[in-house]
Amino acid sequence: MRHKIDVRLKVSFLNNGKNNSAYGRANNLSRGGIGAYIPCTIPVGTTVSLELTFPYTSTEAKFDAVIRSCEGFRYGLEFTRVSAQVQEMIVKNCNSAELLQ
Repeated sequence: MRHKIDVRLKVSFLNNGKNNSAYGRANNLSRGGIGAYIPCTIPVGTTVSLELTFPYTSTEAKFDAVIRSCEGFRYGLEFTRVSAQVQEMIVKNCNSAELLQ
């Protein structure tokens, strides 16, 4: 189940051997991934590092994801390497969003 969110995020990735980063907006969240608008071109299959602060937490979360889909600048990202602490933040945000629906 996807939940609407609206938070700023930073995405970092390698492209042609160069470190790149961009800022975007996350617009939906599930326990396994996140949807975001990122105004740059990132190939599907690219592993990225994300930094963001979820709505129901005050701690910045840093974790990895893989670009699974792209439509213009709208990306679907699947979480890959997520610490137990960040996974707890994700579940807390999903649970809180479910209570508001």
